[in-house]
Amino acid sequence: MTRICLIAGNLHEAKMFAYSQNLEYDQWFYPTSINDLLFRTNFHVIVVGTAGQNTPASFFEKIYQTALARGKIGRL
Repeated sequence: MTRICLIAGNLHEAKMFAYSQNLEYDQWFYPTSINDLLFRTNFHVIVVGTAGQNTPASFFEKIYQTALARGKIGRL
């Protein structure tokens, strides 16, 4: 099953977005750090709400670029 990585300002924001889209908990995940992405593959990335506003720009770019790269691994 393809999962969705929700990059959000916080977990609550990610949960609210998932709820509004009728996503089950096993269909999405919220990375709290880059380490949460290192062993995951084959997922889509969605940036939600205030994700880029609550963190330094360099950290946001690093987690976003890592998520994009890891998400492409294993796709057909």
